Amino acid sequence: MSRKESRTQAFQTLFQLEMKNSELTIEEAISFIKDDNPDLEFDFINWLVTGVKDHESVLDAKIQPHLKDWTLSRLLKSDRIILRMSTFELLHSSTPQKVIINEAVELAKQFSDDDHFKFINGVLSNIEIEE
Repeated sequence: MSRKESRTQAFQTLFQLEMKNSELTIEEAISFIKDDNPDLEFDFINWLVTGVKDHESVLDAKIQPHLKDWTLSRLLKSDRIILRMSTFELLHSSTPQKVIINEAVELAKQFSDDDHFKFINGVLSNIEIEE
């Protein structure tokens, strides 16, 4: 299956892990999708989910200056997760920035409120990639 579908599953896994009182491990959360989706890129999903969870505070510090008058805690959970995922991928993969931002916009269109994709696009477009 495509990276796009794998990103969608990574998003849903991260969303599940952010539920209050969730005691799921990353491995348990990912295992829930394995049976129904055996063709997904599970190495990529695990890399993305683990990377986001392990680097959450660093990602938040990278995102926060670009939120203008917002804080991460005020954002919708879906927007916060999309921004973290995309920022992690921007910083730690060789995937072109344009592709990562486009995938983030598509996730926002699917999982966030109307027009939030514009906000996601604006924030990610302003995050500088250190090479």
